[in-house]
Amino acid sequence: MNLVSVVPGTEHVRLLGRMDPAAVPVALDWTGSGAEVLFRGSDLWAELEAPALSPVFWMIVLADGCPVARFPVEPGCRFYPLLLGMEPDKTRLVTLFKETQCMPAAPEATVLLRTLRHNGEFLPLPPYDRKIEFIGDSLTSGEGALAPRGNEEWVTPWFSARGNYSWYACRELNAERRILSQSGWGVCWDWEHTEANNMSDAYEKTVGVLHGAAAEARGCGKDWDFSLWQPDCVCIRLLSNDANGIKARNSLEADRETVVRGSLNLIRKVRCHAPSAQIVWILPGSDCFPELGAEAVARAREEGLGPLHAFTLPDYTEKDYGARAHPNAEWNRTAGLLLADFLRTIL
Repeated sequence: MNLVSVVPGTEHVRLLGRMDPAAVPVALDWTGSGAEVLFRGSDLWAELEAPALSPVFWMIVLADGCPVARFPVEPGCRFYPLLLGMEPDKTRLVTLFKETQCMPAAPEATVLLRTLRHNGEFLPLPPYDRKIEFIGDSLTSGEGALAPRGNEEWVTPWFSARGNYSWYACRELNAERRILSQSGWGVCWDWEHTEANNMSDAYEKTVGVLHGAAAEARGCGKDWDFSLWQPDCVCIRLLSNDANGIKARNSLEADRETVVRGSLNLIRKVRCHAPSAQIVWILPGSDCFPELGAEAVARAREEGLGPLHAFTLPDYTEKDYGARAHPNAEWNRTAGLLLADFLRTIL
């Protein structure tokens, strides 16, 4: 068996997701972060480490885009099989990524990718056609997507970076994806109107939703170097939790201008760091004041911050629910295909 250390720059290994390029071992924090290889051989393993007892993070393995394994990472460090017993003369694109989002309440918890072990060879990877970044909340973390309808558990197995509209859209467009998403967070505040929990500030850090000594040690608090990965498109799917915070305080009129200005400020940040990207604001559902996002997009256009678009997905209803009134994987698939159709017209 061949043993390959995984570090930024390892030949024929593509790292997926935003992570500190100087950190070794590689830390998989954001939803969808991982690695992929073009592998010829029969057996492939990954050495993964979970430094914390909980929460338990889940990983998924795809072979040419098809799921072949999904498993939790146990506390400690060990090898996990990604492929076993395959025809050794065949070549496959093997993708390993984290299904579960960051957990700010446990910043010491992560998944560390140390080495890959295999009995074949890694070949040069095919390029993607595009790069798309997603900034969002639980809807972009795929919360509840894999759970049965009506389930009320807030547990890590129900999260999915694959049963997720962003994955379906990027599959259709042959796009490399990066996700910055956190359940409950918004542009200006979270679902409880806590202003510290906002994705606008988190956007400019490597992993801006995680704080504390353990997170700092793996580079989460560093300013992100946007030159390392320039997207062709940035999709923002926020404001649902801002709306929930407003509803909790019955403060729409008092908070309206704050939310519009906060959204406009996030667009300014994205345009500053991605000067040539298309920006698409995916407006929240009809019960979450989508007009606030639309107004921010209109003001941004007046400032000349384009190319910039507002995009509306159909509302999901009870029949589309997975866990905790979040949309299931089938609804996410429909949403992803609709988004892909729209992105084709602007990219």
